[in-house]
Amino acid sequence: MSRASLREFQTHLAQRLHAAQSGQSPSRWLAVLAGSHRLLLPLEYSGEISPMQPAAPLPHALPWFRGLVSLRGQVCGVVHLGQFMGDAAGAPGPQARLIQFSSALDLNTALLVDQLVGLRNPDQLHPDDSLEADATHPWLGQALRDQDNNVWREVDLLALAENEQFLTVT
Repeated sequence: MSRASLREFQTHLAQRLHAAQSGQSPSRWLAVLAGSHRLLLPLEYSGEISPMQPAAPLPHALPWFRGLVSLRGQVCGVVHLGQFMGDAAGAPGPQARLIQFSSALDLNTALLVDQLVGLRNPDQLHPDDSLEADATHPWLGQALRDQDNNVWREVDLLALAENEQFLTVT
């Protein structure tokens, strides 16, 4: 993707995200790739999206906790979501983004995802009852399948923000 088309995609996505968060759009989720996982982040608990930036490491932190960054003057912890879910560590690519939790969750944390895919609404996805609940990731919601037969998992950001494993970074 060229720099110009990437910028256009980001601008268009930001406009759609703002419309969705203000109730002017049927979109319900922000679709992201995190490691090998296709995930849906609910817009009501997703905050600002920022480009990846180097994080100041935290001594003795678990590998998935990348460190601290300043986003618009607010210090935030950075969690590599794919690695937190058990994928191998990797350096963030050029499409990596930081997605802050909504201020409603009162958690100064940003999720590092490998790629933004776009916004999704319920009409684009259908429940997939063939996949069982994931006991190792209790904050993962239902599985949904898109028109290309890709399986997406809804992330309960409120449950993730309260998850003991997620909150224990050292």
